[in-house]
Amino acid sequence: MTIYLDTSALIKNYIEESGSDLITKKMYAADKIYVSYITRIECISTFRRILQEKNITEEEYKRLKNELLYDFKYYTEIENKKALDNCENIIDKYQLKTLDSIQLSSAMYVKNEIDIFICCDSKLNDASRSEGLSIYNPIE
Repeated sequence: MTIYLDTSALIKNYIEESGSDLITKKMYAADKIYVSYITRIECISTFRRILQEKNITEEEYKRLKNELLYDFKYYTEIENKKALDNCENIIDKYQLKTLDSIQLSSAMYVKNEIDIFICCDSKLNDASRSEGLSIYNPIE
């Protein structure tokens, strides 16, 4: 099975929250995991926000960041500029936020290679479903 994880889903592999166990199972079952090139940046930003909110310690932040950076060796990052060519159309069509349009455009770029698009954002999932992607939301 080949999966695409957006940031809202991938973060659950590092931060224990609703759906984390389901994400971990999907990741272990996957032969290949695709992510957008922005996912690493979004995850680190989320870790930093959680640190600023005092929900994790500085040591936990460093551990999470290092674990994420280590794991990224095993993910297939979509960095191709052509993967972004559809962002403007996606924004016009679905009124998605900038980063969500990048996630969907990247997933659509590998649409024929992925079995499941995994995301926890209902608006992004609705748009992805409309584009013919098979959706999995671990919190529904």
